[in-house]
Amino acid sequence: MSDFLESEAEESELDSEAEEQPAERKKHKRKAVQSDDEDEEEEDDEERLREELKDLIDDAPIEESGSDGEDSDASVGPKKRKKSDDELDDRLEDEDYDLIEENLGVKVARNKFKRLRRLEDDDSDNEGADDPDLEREVIAEKLFVGGSDEEDENRSDSAAPRGDVEYDDDNEELESDADDFIVDDDGRPIAERKKKRKPIFTDASLQEGQDIFGVDFDYDEFEKYGEEDYEDEDEEDLDEYIEDDEEEGERRRTKKGKAKRPSKKSIFEIYEPSELKRSHFTDLDNEIRKTDVPERMQTREVPITPVEEGSNELEEEAEWIYKQAFLKPSVSKADAQDARERTRRGSSTITKIRQALDFMRNQTLEVPFIAFYRKEYVEPELSINDLWKVYKYDAKWCQLKQRKENLLKLFENMRDYQLDKVMENPDAPIPENMRLVKDEDIERLKSVQTPEELRDVHAHFLLYYSCELPEMQRVQRIKERKKELEERKKLAREEAEKNGEDAEEAAAAIEAIELDEEDLTDIKYAAKSGPYELCRKAGIEPLVKKFGLTPEQFAENVRDNYQRHEVEQQPVAPLEAAAEYVGNIGSAAEVVRRAVYMCGVQLAREPLLRATLRDALRERATVSIKPTAKGIKEIDENHACYSLKYLKKKPVRDITGEQFLKLTMAAEDKLLVVTISEQIEGNTSPSYLEELKQLYQKDEFAATVQAWNELRSEAVTIALTKIVMPELRRELHAVLLQESKDYVLKCCRRRLYDWLKVAPYESRISDDDDEWDASNGVRVMSVAYVPDRAHSAFACIVGPGGEVADHLRLPHLLYRRNAWDALERRNKDADMTALRRFICRKKPHVIVIGGESREALNVKADISDCVQQLVEDEQFPRIPIEIADNHFSKIYSNSIRGRNDFREYPDILRQAICQGRLLQDPLMEISQLCGPDEEILCLRYHPLQDQIAKDDLLEGIELEFVNRVNEVGVDVNEAVLTGRGTELLQYVCGLGPRKAQALIKLFKQTNQKLENRTQLVTVCHMGPKVFINCSGFIRIDTNSLGDSTEAYIEVLDGSRVHPETYEWARKMAVDALEYEDEDANPAGALEEILEAPERLKDLDLDAFAEELERQGFGNKSITLYDIRAELNSRYKDLRVSYRSPTPEELFDILTKESPDTFYVGKMVLASVIGITHRKPQREMLDQATPVRNDETGLWQCPFCFKNDFPELSEVWSHFDAGACPGQATGVRIRLDNGLSGYIHIKNLSDRHVTDPTERVRIGQTVHCRVIKIDVERFSVDCTSKSSDLLDKNNEWKPPKDPYYDQETEDKDIRKEKDAKQNKDRMQYVKRVIVHPAFHNISFAEAEKLMDKMAQGEVIVRPSSKGSDHLTVTWKVTDGIYQHIDVREEGKENAFSLGRSLWIQGSEFEDLDEIIARHVTPMAGHARDLIAYKYYKPLGGIRDKAEEILKEEKAKNPNKIHYVISASKNYPGRFLLSYLPRARCTHEYVSVSPDGYKFRQRMFDSLSGLLKWFKEHFREPPPSGTPAQRAAAARTPHGAASALYQTPAAHTPAFHTPAHTPGPAYINTPYTPSAQTPYMTPFASTPRQTDFLTPAAPRHKAAPAAAYTEPADWQKAAEDWVRHRGGSARDTPRRTPRHDARSTPRHDARSTPRQDARSTPRQDVRSTPRQDVRTTPRYDARSTPHSQMYTPTHTPHTPRSSRTHSARSTPHTNTSPRSMSLGDATPLYDEN
Repeated sequence: MSDFLESEAEESELDSEAEEQPAERKKHKRKAVQSDDEDEEEEDDEERLREELKDLIDDAPIEESGSDGEDSDASVGPKKRKKSDDELDDRLEDEDYDLIEENLGVKVARNKFKRLRRLEDDDSDNEGADDPDLEREVIAEKLFVGGSDEEDENRSDSAAPRGDVEYDDDNEELESDADDFIVDDDGRPIAERKKKRKPIFTDASLQEGQDIFGVDFDYDEFEKYGEEDYEDEDEEDLDEYIEDDEEEGERRRTKKGKAKRPSKKSIFEIYEPSELKRSHFTDLDNEIRKTDVPERMQTREVPITPVEEGSNELEEEAEWIYKQAFLKPSVSKADAQDARERTRRGSSTITKIRQALDFMRNQTLEVPFIAFYRKEYVEPELSINDLWKVYKYDAKWCQLKQRKENLLKLFENMRDYQLDKVMENPDAPIPENMRLVKDEDIERLKSVQTPEELRDVHAHFLLYYSCELPEMQRVQRIKERKKELEERKKLAREEAEKNGEDAEEAAAAIEAIELDEEDLTDIKYAAKSGPYELCRKAGIEPLVKKFGLTPEQFAENVRDNYQRHEVEQQPVAPLEAAAEYVGNIGSAAEVVRRAVYMCGVQLAREPLLRATLRDALRERATVSIKPTAKGIKEIDENHACYSLKYLKKKPVRDITGEQFLKLTMAAEDKLLVVTISEQIEGNTSPSYLEELKQLYQKDEFAATVQAWNELRSEAVTIALTKIVMPELRRELHAVLLQESKDYVLKCCRRRLYDWLKVAPYESRISDDDDEWDASNGVRVMSVAYVPDRAHSAFACIVGPGGEVADHLRLPHLLYRRNAWDALERRNKDADMTALRRFICRKKPHVIVIGGESREALNVKADISDCVQQLVEDEQFPRIPIEIADNHFSKIYSNSIRGRNDFREYPDILRQAICQGRLLQDPLMEISQLCGPDEEILCLRYHPLQDQIAKDDLLEGIELEFVNRVNEVGVDVNEAVLTGRGTELLQYVCGLGPRKAQALIKLFKQTNQKLENRTQLVTVCHMGPKVFINCSGFIRIDTNSLGDSTEAYIEVLDGSRVHPETYEWARKMAVDALEYEDEDANPAGALEEILEAPERLKDLDLDAFAEELERQGFGNKSITLYDIRAELNSRYKDLRVSYRSPTPEELFDILTKESPDTFYVGKMVLASVIGITHRKPQREMLDQATPVRNDETGLWQCPFCFKNDFPELSEVWSHFDAGACPGQATGVRIRLDNGLSGYIHIKNLSDRHVTDPTERVRIGQTVHCRVIKIDVERFSVDCTSKSSDLLDKNNEWKPPKDPYYDQETEDKDIRKEKDAKQNKDRMQYVKRVIVHPAFHNISFAEAEKLMDKMAQGEVIVRPSSKGSDHLTVTWKVTDGIYQHIDVREEGKENAFSLGRSLWIQGSEFEDLDEIIARHVTPMAGHARDLIAYKYYKPLGGIRDKAEEILKEEKAKNPNKIHYVISASKNYPGRFLLSYLPRARCTHEYVSVSPDGYKFRQRMFDSLSGLLKWFKEHFREPPPSGTPAQRAAAARTPHGAASALYQTPAAHTPAFHTPAHTPGPAYINTPYTPSAQTPYMTPFASTPRQTDFLTPAAPRHKAAPAAAYTEPADWQKAAEDWVRHRGGSARDTPRRTPRHDARSTPRHDARSTPRQDARSTPRQDVRSTPRQDVRTTPRYDARSTPHSQMYTPTHTPHTPRSSRTHSARSTPHTNTSPRSMSLGDATPLYDEN
């Protein structure tokens, strides 16, 4: 790298030497100029006096140097500019002054000796010309004294180092004299009005400020306001102040006589460097102005350089640009259009690129010139945008070429150094650690094609030679110093011999000086201390060479994908080979480890390997995206990265548009994690790394070979995974990001192009009246407003030239004509009347309204009414009315430029003015923001434009302006006259901001017009290169010049025809008119042909082109056709005609939305503003049937459902009065963007809705999704259904990427859901309960605490279900605990214990009752099972049980063995495993407070259970009773119990158990469900009309006789019969037994849903018919949470237990305590 710096330094030294030589020549030239001036004094007196008239009045102060008298009137010839008449002032006599004063009408200061003193000052300045401070003073005088802000590029008298200084005040005085001819209304010169101002500053520079700005300003105040408040003022007024006050300032200063000149401050002391740079006043800016090279070519990052003659560089560059810019595909598909264009270009493009490069580099022709005037050489392969791409890549080529040359010089120096080192001892062998620079290395460097490859080569060079660089550079400096010393000694000898001195002494003196300087220039380099350098110093490098392949050979193997170079195998093992290098390292193993690292680094730095891997990575790399925890929450469907939230291995080749930029932004915001694949697929295997390892291995099986192979594999792994691939992934990330940004920049340019391509508005009014003539431009009336009625709207008239003719304030424009307030209506009418009069008086050709909001439509309707009234009353033509986007006008009104242009106008009026001008000429108006403040960046081109570098965006905007401006052309005269359009001039081909600024200033100062293009050279002194570039694009309106000038008017100057082809145009005109050669008058022929251009059609332009080519003018075929087209219509506007916005565009303008921000399917927030109804028609009213509510006795309207009519007649009155709004049809809403929306009643909810007010209220904010957009009505249809909002089927959400990782997203959703549930579950509310078994602990803590407790112990703890639940945990056996949920009712507060406790359907008074009646019996039953002899602690694991049974079976095959074990997965159940034959069977036994449950039967004792089991084990288990059940959610015991049906033979009739197991019985109002049968099968339900009576709600149960629960089933049945009064035939002994086959099967799919309006109707065949009049209707909403229906005939007696309370569980046929009585009718509520 240091060599790079040295080469740059050498170049700068050469440049400085080159600059010094012209400066010396210019010094000699100045002396010659002074002698010329002395010779010219002897010219004729009369001629001299005529010239003297121009500079008799010297406005410049005495103390100013001669540089302020520079020639600002470039039309004066060279002799006049060089002529110096300073010494002639003292020859003028008083009569001469009198004559001048009489002619000019002003007094003239008669200072005879002023010029002489000034000449003395000039001489002193010349003596100090080499002083750097002088240059600053010269610039200051040009700014503050000479009357201009900048120096004209054609002045030959700039600062001393740049050219000869000439002194001439002719033009300066001419300006002052000319201004004196400008008089006010009274005929007095303007300057007279300012004569009495006196100086207020003693400091010269501050006084000069007063003179410039024409006001007695305070400098501190001036600094406070800053430059922006005055720099953009109208330049003509500024010049007027300067010119008038200079004269007066001179008079004041001349009175001081010979006072000492005060010290002056330069502009470099007054202004900040940044301000000078911003206004283009630096030395570099002056140099750019003067140089005859297009400005943009000078200011390019890599300036344009010509190609040496005889060089083939252009051919190489053209081929390189073709491959890199037009052939090489991009890594991603960011720009699909560009990718398509690449495939269409053939090899002929190279020739066109080469020609374009020749135009740019050798002929300094800018892109627009080539695109317009050299079409034959670039079309059709290259468009103007392609030429800009060539221009851009030329800079990259030059930069790459320069870097290659610098690196090549470094390589050659290193090779020379190595050669010298080797030649010091030619016979000695080359050191092992020295890697010689070979020709292959230099050739590889020369073949580098990209900056990435160049970096690889440079890194490779530093790896091997960085240790030798300091010594090499030291030797190189010594060589150069010696060479320089010899040259100096040689010169010293020659000089000494000339002077007769001793040559050797002179040489010795030079050598002594050199020795003194040598010590000062010694450079100390930083020591290399990286891991690789340490290994190299340890001398391990020779061992690395024994790995079998050089890095170059391995890279070639990888490139060719086969083992081109075989591995050279070492005969010894790695540790043996490393033994000789141990040294101070410690062990051979450590040496091997370090050698592997060195080998890996060498492989990683090999350029060919890196290039191959780079190509492979870009071809095969994939991107995976996963959101962070923050991203999961924040990236919703409205986020830009929603469709990319989860990606799995998306190939980088498939990344499109700005996708990667969005992903990078989200990654920077910590929303996403973007991962570029670390592993890429191989050519033949899944892993590319494994393939590369195989290319570095020896295919043998010897132990030594395998050991070396392992080391080689490790080296390849280090090279790829640790070094190369991470670097290449970072590089790939940067490339993808840049491609995405380039796409965004292209979109920005496209948006700007769409704005600039629109032509000025053309009048559509066809009226013969001269008042409506639009030949000179259109008059535009513009209206601007803001939605806030507190601010007035404004209308203004913009004249054809962009001037503001008049404006009108409209404070009430937004009011409605039909407003309820009379004052508002009057104010509105007043505004409309004023507006109508304004239109009538100003007669605009078009009216434009700013599209601020939807109210623009109302404004347009109001103005249309005004125009219609004028059409009817005043016979006006129908004036078009347009609504335009006000995006630009709002920015302009708030910009610095807008405020400076119209400082006194309010913002809204400035908006209106800008809107009118924008319609007149979009290009000119948008260019107003292209000033030094860069306000053009405030426009919104793209949502992501802020991610683009500011300079890149400015460059893209500039290119678009250059293309459009040169397509349209610029009228310089109009720009100077109106002050508008000056910004456009900087974009003219060949010019730039500096050259354009100087050109405008020149014409303003001289008050001249550009009359023909030739004056660009003669007057503006434009160089040939800049003139050729710009002349065709500078338009001159030859018609407007007319007779106002005596100069020759060239009609072709008003066309796009370039001056170089004027002769051909004239020839075409003469030939078209068929003039004879002697009669030909080309100028007359042109004028005649312009009037009748159709005669040009007969010309054979192809033959003309062939003739021109034969004469050596080249191919001009397209140019000739362009000339003919231009003669048909001079400077025809090529832009697209203005068209009114389409409905879609108008929708976007007024809503400020776009298709990307507002679309079908978008989720939005809206406010409810009303309910819509469909009013009933007369026929519907006649057929209406009002409904009477039997409960309230009131009548209800069948349409609006109003239900408070006491009489039927009132319903009819309701109809007749028209008070019925009708049936509700939907909801009206208002979106955040102001749009009106509508939700149809069917889209309001997933449930049926008849009255929308049940769901929403006015003013409520609702979430909804857009399902339809009506752009013409500005309305949307929405849906607020939950299913549509959730959109699980992705019908409305934005489409997801094809590589979207739905599986990972679902996994994360499940994980988040589980985490939320666990969090909720772990949230225990600490309770205040006093009981020895209660603990405020969690689930895990309870189990841990129970580990030391005895079997059957109980812990009561808070429940995660909430504050109205408890959990009872009891120990079944070691490691097995059952958790029972307890629901509380009648709680005083959240922390206390409820008055009643419920376990499923059983009620308990307190915790003691739960433990005594529920837990303790179960624990006892479980204890009996555990103590049984065949119990085994197997945890309910079937496999272990089978092992034990098979062992026992093997011992005793004749016996049927069985074992019992407690189930860990289902606490409360015991696994009964038995082996009847060869196959094991497993069934569950559940413990409950009432005993054991097995096969849907209850057993009071374990012996009874086992006895029944041994008798019936061969019977299959009942259907619906699987041997293994699913785990219960919280209470496994309850879940298991509910799955069994208890036979009636074992169930007492009215014994309601203390515990009703089963999760099916959640205590909710009675609703038929999957657990409650809808109807009982006919076969199992004999008709028994007197058994079931109509049901009544339990909370309204009829009082019943007292009943005491019997002790057992038989007594209970007899007692029930006695109490009922029935006979013995009704006893349960005759009850048919129900088994699984007769039990109704209940399916949730066949169970109807019951709501407040529906009661399940029973089948007449299955149940007794009920009288509907005696059956009350029950609403689930009004039923208490725990109340159920029971038959009204069920007796209730004061009970001995809580099982018969009114809140106890109902008896249904699915309850374990259900039973069949009498004739097997199940006891359940039929209603």
